Amino acid sequence: MTVRNREVHIMIDALLAQNRLPRGVQDKAAKLILQLKNDAGGNGINFESIEGARDRHMKSARIDQGHRAIVYDRAGALIVMWVDKHDDAYRWARNRVVDVNPITSAVQVTDMSLVEAPATAMPTAATTPAAAPRKPLFDRVSDADFLRLGLPEALLPAIRGIRADAELEEVGKGIPADAYDALVCLAADFSVDETMEELGRGKGKFVTEEDFASALKTEESRRTFWLAEDDDELQRMLDEPLEFWRIFLHPSQRRLVEQAWNGPVLVRGGAGTGKTVVAMHRARHLVQALLTKGDAKGKILFTTFTSNLAADVRADLGNLCSADQMARIEVVHLDGWVTDFLRKQGYKREILYSDDGRQKEAWDHAIRSKGQDIGLSSDFLLDEWRQIVQANGIKELGAYLRVQRAGRGTPIDRRTKERVWAIFSAYRARLDAEELSEPEDAYRDAREILQSKPALLPYRAVVVDEAQDLGMQAFQLIAELAPKVDGVMAPSGIFIVGDAHQRIYGRRTSMTKCGINVRGRSRKLRICYRTSDEIRRFAEAIVQGVAVDDLDEAADDLKGYRSLFHGPEPEMSVVRSSEIAMSELVAWIARCRESGIDQGEVCVLGRTNETVRAAAEALRKLGLPVVTLARKTADDRGKPGVRIGTMHRAKGLEFAAIALIDVSDGVIPPRWLLDAAPDAAIRRSLVDAERALLHVSATRAKKRLLVLSVGRTSELLPTSMTMAA
Repeated sequence: MTVRNREVHIMIDALLAQNRLPRGVQDKAAKLILQLKNDAGGNGINFESIEGARDRHMKSARIDQGHRAIVYDRAGALIVMWVDKHDDAYRWARNRVVDVNPITSAVQVTDMSLVEAPATAMPTAATTPAAAPRKPLFDRVSDADFLRLGLPEALLPAIRGIRADAELEEVGKGIPADAYDALVCLAADFSVDETMEELGRGKGKFVTEEDFASALKTEESRRTFWLAEDDDELQRMLDEPLEFWRIFLHPSQRRLVEQAWNGPVLVRGGAGTGKTVVAMHRARHLVQALLTKGDAKGKILFTTFTSNLAADVRADLGNLCSADQMARIEVVHLDGWVTDFLRKQGYKREILYSDDGRQKEAWDHAIRSKGQDIGLSSDFLLDEWRQIVQANGIKELGAYLRVQRAGRGTPIDRRTKERVWAIFSAYRARLDAEELSEPEDAYRDAREILQSKPALLPYRAVVVDEAQDLGMQAFQLIAELAPKVDGVMAPSGIFIVGDAHQRIYGRRTSMTKCGINVRGRSRKLRICYRTSDEIRRFAEAIVQGVAVDDLDEAADDLKGYRSLFHGPEPEMSVVRSSEIAMSELVAWIARCRESGIDQGEVCVLGRTNETVRAAAEALRKLGLPVVTLARKTADDRGKPGVRIGTMHRAKGLEFAAIALIDVSDGVIPPRWLLDAAPDAAIRRSLVDAERALLHVSATRAKKRLLVLSVGRTSELLPTSMTMAA
């Protein structure tokens, strides 16, 4: 090895393995990888052949006295394959071979021990005498279809012997990553053609096995290997190996990120399928194109619904992007953008949010003056104002008389509508007198300013996260924010991600009616990378039967979702008192620590601020350090301590272990909230939103989930639980 400055690729498994090493060894491994990239023939690197290796290109490089890196040297390319203790690294390398798949052109790494061991000899629960015989998991798939999907022919006998999901996961450790993806889809009842479409098989560039260096750069190979082109990015990658998933995109995700679209794009997918990751990579891809073209003024706007999510995304993008890229991406929640924009335009009104006491005063005044004996509650009138009038941008009585009120549980005739409108007019007059605007009014005012000044903004594209929580006025504003070419929306001007199953703020609209046409450019992610299959199934059961939309004008469902790994079943416990609940929680946190989960990767979530404050105080008294998830502030994982926050605050975050506390009758959903609901339809929508909140909270967990109830469990939980003895 005397050639300097060769291309260096890093296998995703090497980053995972590096992360499991002691911190000092991680730093030494990072130093070695940087040296490989910049001076592979340097005197400081000691390469050794591996005796007994099945693939002659496998070499080892010394990290320190007791640790080695496995490096693959072939056709002018170097691949960092694995890092581990000396003997473990050699054992890993001896059994692996690297080939180029003749069908998919993917560079594949296979554990040959799977090929040589009979499938019936694999130690699984299904082969024990007490277990009922199961038919093979893939008996409906032909050998020809396996090969078409990119599975190595040598592995087919072992794959034929798999009879359960747990066996697939275990065997998957030695199956090439792209082949394993295909098996996961098939196990989730995808047809072969659906799997081909989901993974984009047959659409990539064909490369011969002899051109190994080019095969490493195919789309399928990039699922497994990352080319280290930039020293700064490589250093960030090595410093924070847990962020590997932000670099290694699945091929189906990468296509969404890098494709040149001819109009607005919508990406849907269940919790943990990587929607936000795709959105962040899309922003990075777009801003790099601006830098490459020399666009000196253009920016990318990345927006979402809440300030909390914007803060979290800003922090994550800071890890993903270079300083130059980050300087050209504006990350802000939509309310914040509108407030800042209108202020700069000399807007005189103050924007009134729902927790402002002046709104209640204005409502009380309007009802006293115009709503005597109308027979409709204040809560109903406020909901009618939000869901019908403001959501549809209605400004005059005629439009209100004509508007469809589908889904509203309380019918009202024309005469009553006229009286209701009188209340609304009095409310708006009070706001006008005090120079106040609700957010929807502010959105419309901002849109009107932009329509009169079309060249006012520097944005070359808008990326929208958590779109399910945005309403009609927000989408209409986004359509106006998008760049225009001769008055027509730019082809790649809008990129939207969302999932209606995670809608917790009760908004629903049609993007098409808002001027954002995604027909033919809507895609769905189905593979869950974050959450174990056990937690995913538990969380999906919470929202089972809830009708949701596809963020446009059709229905959506959770069919075909599948997680890439398994873990413990969620733990559920019902206790008599809050004191006992805290003892149970502390014991569970201790078990998490014993299983190797760092304290900072454990998060406790409650429905209300009062629940969170009480739990934080109790945990501190029991000797546990606690970090509260603050509003508008990203979580600093460098701070030691168990995380704790509200279920709403946790949206967009993820932790190895999540504890949901006081998931009790009358707490989730809050009894007072249901009691105040003016009719059955509104009550159902409130319950659906609470289901979505519980679903979102559960899916923040990667590996472990605890659900604690006091007295009686919430009716929303998917499994019956009895009162504690």
